Amino acid sequence: MNRLSEESRVRWVDFIRALSAFLVVLAHIQYKGAGPAWAGWFYYSLSRVAVPLFFMVPGYLLLSKTESVSAFFQRRLVRVFVPFLLWSVIYLVWKQEGFGNPFMELMKSYLVRILRGPRENHLWFFYELFGLYLFTPILRIYTSRASRSDLMYFCGLWFLMIPVGNLIQEFTPIKIGFSYQFLGGYIGYFIYGYFAGGMEFTRRQKSFAIAIFVLCWGLTMLGMYFRSIHNLKSQYFEDYQSINVVMMAASLFVCFSKAPISDQIKRVVLPLSRASFGIYLVHVIVVAEVFSNPQLGAVSSSGSAIYMIPFMGVLGFVLSFLLIQILRAIPILRILAP
Repeated sequence: MNRLSEESRVRWVDFIRALSAFLVVLAHIQYKGAGPAWAGWFYYSLSRVAVPLFFMVPGYLLLSKTESVSAFFQRRLVRVFVPFLLWSVIYLVWKQEGFGNPFMELMKSYLVRILRGPRENHLWFFYELFGLYLFTPILRIYTSRASRSDLMYFCGLWFLMIPVGNLIQEFTPIKIGFSYQFLGGYIGYFIYGYFAGGMEFTRRQKSFAIAIFVLCWGLTMLGMYFRSIHNLKSQYFEDYQSINVVMMAASLFVCFSKAPISDQIKRVVLPLSRASFGIYLVHVIVVAEVFSNPQLGAVSSSGSAIYMIPFMGVLGFVLSFLLIQILRAIPILRILAP
């Protein structure tokens, strides 16, 4: 099946995109008010699945598509790279980096800074994604010929060497000296999205996946709790490549895979899904500017974290969505809202 050409009709994929975009916004909410400490751990640990899901979706959609290498990169250039580049410059301007230099020198310094690394924390995602894009034509050849056992082997090997290997090296004196850089990064999520998205899961299997998700969500919160009370420097249990977060994201993907989405839900989810990329790009500015506003600043420190964190997350998400819709309505700015 050409999954990419049917993307607008794959409702469960749209649902995952919209949910992931909201959870990314939720992850960047800084609440300063009262409330139990577990509330912050509860919402932040849940948000850890957002980025893994954002890697799984393109793996599912892109690895089965048949197109020339040039066509693939032309689409990614317009849809992903150019908006990323422009928003990187916007973030540099927003933070007033390099102001006072001549324009051409300023632009040159901006390009050098962008090449060196993300100009805002959340933009690191695109540096990883671009690396996966470079390998996508090669991965398509592998996935087109790979059997189910081949794909399971790849995902299992990545899980063993990265999440399990990181756990061993983080909490024991053991250091792994073997070279396995080719398995590094987030390629495991990319391949898993293709693998799991193409399978049919029974109700019993999905119930088991829900149980795994809840268990690993609890382990993530427990890890954050122990890090807090023991003042540990390790952030393994919050890492996107930890065993618990990988299992959370993988099981949640299974839960939503082929899930029936009604027409009523589709009408709400589809525009949010289409704007998810833009929401990811713009939400940091929106959240920072909105909650630093004198009239709205009190929101970030009033009430209990139990209900204020999700309220602020929804508000930031909705405002980011509205901004993307406005940008799309202006022809000259439409490129900023892919």
